[in-house]
This record gives sequence, structure tokens and C-alpha cells, in this order.
Amino acid sequence: MSSKATPKPTGRAQQKAATRDSLKAAARACFAEQGYAATQIGDIARRAGVAHGTFYVHFPGKEQLTDELLAEYNQALLARLERVWARSAGAPLPERVHALADACLDRWARERELLAAIAERAGATAALGTLREGVSPAVATFLLDQLREVAVAAGLDDAAAELIVQALLGMWLRVGVRYVFGPRTSRRGAADVLTRMSLGALAGVVPALAATVAAPGGPR
Repeated sequence: MSSKATPKPTGRAQQKAATRDSLKAAARACFAEQGYAATQIGDIARRAGVAHGTFYVHFPGKEQLTDELLAEYNQALLARLERVWARSAGAPLPERVHALADACLDRWARERELLAAIAERAGATAALGTLREGVSPAVATFLLDQLREVAVAAGLDDAAAELIVQALLGMWLRVGVRYVFGPRTSRRGAADVLTRMSLGALAGVVPALAATVAAPGGPR
């Protein structure tokens, strides 16, 4: 039984994709330099080296381009978290949570300018009190699922686990905001805080976890 080969993109299709990528890269650069609101479509087109009208061949407007940037960011973040969690399978609980926290913080810091643009578009304050606009439902669901897995394994019933993981997710996002946009601190230190606070919160309602949280060999 034979299968049809996937058709290769034509030169025109490749050029169109390259132009689209150039516009997205240009938008990122403009957002980083002058902010989301101050960036005009003409700025993006000029930075990409294309005619103003060419922008509209690829995107209806600045909002749609930003939506695509956000979708790509979320896809990359989710893929990384899935890899980290899978690689840490079988490791002690503090190491698994620490690895997940470290991956989140690293990705958020790398995408600082994009997250700031997204927050600005959403009308966030200068304090950027939440990263929820920069975390897709899929990413939030993944984080909740992993934290819930830990909570249920520790002996919490589903209802109690849901409450605590929702609280933990909010804490992770707020710590992430502080790490990315607040006074500079080390990623390792921030990941340590997230790990200890997460496991400490769980240990507060599941005493049996206390020994795991304080076990030697936890993240330092």
C-alpha cells in the first residue's frame, strides 16, 4: 500500500512564509523598543523591509499578528514543560517540581518583551499583576494537571486537590511576574521559592508530605 508524498512548498509559498516570519520578527522588535500601543503597522512593515500594504496580505491587523505570536509562544512553552515533566519521571518530588518551575521561569524571562506587549494590549497596569494573559488555557491546564497529580498522590481528594492547585497556579504566576518584571533575582532562587512554597502548601494539608518536602537532596 503506497502513500502519497507530502507536496513540497513552492517557491512562492516559501517566500510568503518568509515574509510572514519577517513581519512577526519585526513586530517583536518594535514592541520591545517602543511598546505595543505605540507600534504602528507602518513601523512593522518598515522594520520588515516590505511595503505597507504587504502587511495586510498576511495579517488583518496588529492584533491578529500578536495573537499568532502568543499562540507560538504558548505552543513552545507547553512543549517544553511536557518534555521537562517526562524527563523527570521517577525523580524525587522536589526535583520534579523544581524542574518545572525552572522551565517556566526561564521561558517567561526569555519572552519578557512579548509578555509586556500582551499585558499592555490587555490593558494591564504598569505593575503587571498577572501573567494570565500570557499563559494559554492549554499551558494553564498542563500546570494544573501536574500540580493536581502531586496533590492527589499525596492523599488529597479531588475537590481539595482542585482548590489547592488553583491557589498554587496563582502563586506561580505572581512569582513569575515578580521574577520577570520586578527587581532582578536569580532564576535558581526563584525556582527554589516556588518549589518550597508549593510543597510546603501541600504538606500543610497532607502532613505525610512533610518528610518529602524536607528530605535531603531537595533543590538547593
